Order: sequence, then C-alpha cells, then structure tokens
Amino acid sequence: MGDRSGTSARKIARGPGRPAGGDAAVRGALLQNARVLFLRHGFAEVSTRRIAAAAGTTPAMIHYYFGDKLGLYRAMLEEAMAPLLARLQQMEQSDAPPDIEALMTQYMRMLAQNRWLPALIVKEVLGEGGRLREQFIERWASRLAPAFVGVLQRERERGHLRPDVDPKLAAVSALGLCIFPFVSLPITSQVLGLSVEGEGFERLARHTTQLFRAGVAVRGATA
Repeated sequence: MGDRSGTSARKIARGPGRPAGGDAAVRGALLQNARVLFLRHGFAEVSTRRIAAAAGTTPAMIHYYFGDKLGLYRAMLEEAMAPLLARLQQMEQSDAPPDIEALMTQYMRMLAQNRWLPALIVKEVLGEGGRLREQFIERWASRLAPAFVGVLQRERERGHLRPDVDPKLAAVSALGLCIFPFVSLPITSQVLGLSVEGEGFERLARHTTQLFRAGVAVRGATA
C-alpha cells in the first residue's frame, strides 16, 4: 500500500482498530468541526466525509468514536449537557431546599459555554420539520423540562411559589427566559451591546433569575 498521508492526523486515523495515539485530540476535533459545519450548512447537508476532512482525519474515525453522524450529534449534546445534568442529579439527591435560581443559572452557564447550541436548536429542532427534534426530546428535553417542573413543584409545596402558578407553565417561562438571550444574541449584542462574557453573563443571570422570581413568588400572605 502507498503512503496515504504525510500528516500525523492521518496517521492517527489510519486502520480499523483503535488509534495509536491522540484519541482525545481526534475526537475533540471531530466534535468541534461538526458544530461549525452543522451550524453553517445544516445537519442534513454535511457529510461525515466533510466533517472528517475538516478535522484532518477520515470518516472511519467518526464511525469508531460515534457510530454515525447522528451519534456525533448526540455526543455534542451530551458533552454540553454534562455539567447541567450533574447539577440536576445533585439537586435531586440533596435534602436542601429546591433552588430554581441555581438551576436557571446553571442552564444559562451551559448555554454561554456552548454558544453553538441555541442556534442549532432553532435550526434543527424548533424549525419546520426539525430533523433532530426526536433526538433532542429523547436526549435532553425529556430530562431537563421535568427537572424544572419538579423543582418548581417542590417550591410551591414549601410555600415559596404562588398557589395559582402552574409548575409546568412556569417551567416553560423559566426555560424561555434562560434561552432567549442566547438565541437573540447576534442582534442584541449589536443593538443593545449585550454581552454574555464574564461580568456580562453574571449580570444577565442575576437579572433573569430575579425577574422570574418576582413573577412567581408569594406576595404577602396570599396571592
């Protein structure tokens, strides 16, 4: 067989077995380039060959690490969600009072650290005929939305939520307040100078959680 490449990336990718080295680098490059290409061209229009070429490896590595293109998408979600899911698990196992502000802040932090995600949700999940909707529901929404509802239900039981507030509807409001600043950022960053970096993120998170709390909190003895 002739020399397939002169680059170390291609040497790592060669062969059907586990790469000789650089596993994390190859896997990370595939995830990073998939994010960029999916956002730019759409999930359906991007082939595994194109992702692999951008990452400096071969389609065999996508099969090796992720199974297929859908597996690559799932891995993108799981990697982004990991800190949030860990926080949810801590809250569910803790005897401490529920804290909707902490949950909302963690959700927003995850979005700030994965700026590609809100745009991908709009394009491939919420859009007409969203190709990734079922995967998104199964892998993310089915865990996140009930967690928000559960925290709000527990807050209402403790008397911290107005009795007329429906936890399910309140969860939709909380999620909407969290994600919209990131969906609208391409416009608001230019028109309003909004930033989600550093102190800009902290201010946004405080504002969002305080605004939500003001809308659902018990006022006086009864609401």
